[in-house]
Amino acid sequence: MVVAADYSQKNAVMRVYSCYRLVLANLLFFSFFITEQDNLIGSERPGLFVLVSFAYLGYSLLALCKHLLSRREPSDNILFFDFFIDVGAIMLMAYCSGSGESGLPLLLIVSISAASMTLPARLCLSIASLSTITTLADAGAHSLNAGTDTRQFVVAGMTGIAYFSTALIIRYLSGRITSAQNLAERRRYDLETLSEINQSIVQRMQTGIVLMSRSGRIKLLNAAAAELLNIRYQHAPRQLFAPPQLIELAMRGRSASEVIQLNSTGLELHINLTHLDHNSEDECLLYIENISKINQRAQNLKLASLGRFSASIAHEIRNPLAAISHAAQLLKENENLDVDDRRFLDIIHNNSVRMDGIIKNILNMSRGNPPRPQRFSLVEHLDQFCQEWHCEQRDKTTLTVSGREFSGQVNVDPHQLNQILSNLTENGVRHAIAAHGSAEIQFVISVGSATGGPCVDVIDSGPGINEADHDRIFEPFFTTQTQGNGLGLYLCRELCLANQIAISYQRGTSKESRFRLQFAHPERGTFAE
Repeated sequence: MVVAADYSQKNAVMRVYSCYRLVLANLLFFSFFITEQDNLIGSERPGLFVLVSFAYLGYSLLALCKHLLSRREPSDNILFFDFFIDVGAIMLMAYCSGSGESGLPLLLIVSISAASMTLPARLCLSIASLSTITTLADAGAHSLNAGTDTRQFVVAGMTGIAYFSTALIIRYLSGRITSAQNLAERRRYDLETLSEINQSIVQRMQTGIVLMSRSGRIKLLNAAAAELLNIRYQHAPRQLFAPPQLIELAMRGRSASEVIQLNSTGLELHINLTHLDHNSEDECLLYIENISKINQRAQNLKLASLGRFSASIAHEIRNPLAAISHAAQLLKENENLDVDDRRFLDIIHNNSVRMDGIIKNILNMSRGNPPRPQRFSLVEHLDQFCQEWHCEQRDKTTLTVSGREFSGQVNVDPHQLNQILSNLTENGVRHAIAAHGSAEIQFVISVGSATGGPCVDVIDSGPGINEADHDRIFEPFFTTQTQGNGLGLYLCRELCLANQIAISYQRGTSKESRFRLQFAHPERGTFAE
């Protein structure tokens, strides 16, 4: 089984073995002087033993420094040379100590084990063969010189068998360990890659994902959830807590599916909550969806139904209405009419115009033309709108744009956005001129607090809307004027829903009227706040 050890394993094994080699060289060198009277080692050739042990000590120190300081992968040739030096030095010291009686040849088992873990099979078996040959040669040399017992050859042969057995067993175990390590490394890489892919998918989902404890501490959330919950987005949230409505939902201790409205944003959110551990129910996983998309689909169905209805009756209503208006105009040309009759004719004409306006607005909504969103600069679009907008009181009206430092874009239908801005501007101009004789309209651009989505405040200098009517101004046919048809703001809301824009009304700090348009993030179909 041929498995190449990787760099980390080679380096780790050689560092440990170099420390072992240095400790062994010190013990052999200093043990000679400590046990010189007992003749344990180096007894036959003490001079040569001292020379070899000292040289081996110096080489061990250099080899340790080399393996500790080197950042490069050690080559097989260098490692083979290291183990070759070990075999030669130990066997020379064994020869000086009386061959196998000193037990020094057994120390080569450690060297052979280290070689089996770091060298290819061919080279590690070469180390085992070299160790066996030198052991047999040492036994032969002592037999010729001192006439020792031939049983020394049997001991040398058994030692050689131990060398080869050690090399094969350690080689096999090392291969298994290396294979397991490589497999674990591949699995770790696959898991990390899969985790990154999952994280990327979760972050790009339009559905908000929140993992939190029952106490409300957020452990994980994606960008869509941070946007919907008006939480400053972080990849690794620390000490972030969910809104109180979500904490109350999690504290009930069971899975739930509810629609809630956040106080901070005013958005209606559909929450699906499930507990990850059904035993402890400590961690909750929440799926958050903005039901504006559901409202948008319902709105499309409603507009389609209204379109079929209005198309069927528009012809039947507009023809008699045109006849009534035309007859009133012809009758008004009669010079013999008195003041009361002319006043009645004015009432007929004004109400005919009003009814015609109602029919036109209903037809505009009923056509249900789907928006054709485009990405464009909001500041440049507002500047162009202010330049092109005209009305009868143009000389009494001032339009300004502030917040020009915002350089972001929006992704909506520019024509429908112009219709929304035009309706809001005409309303503001009409009420402001009626109250003060002049009108000032401000378009204030700001950045959403959660993810940087754009927001536009349309502020007029009019007297504002009564607080009791705030919840009704977007209802169809609701108006506070006798000549109004109550469809202007309703049409604005329908166009905003079609373009994923949240429209709301509020009074400013100076009691001025303020219509806020909260645009969706240009990269996702969710509201910016």
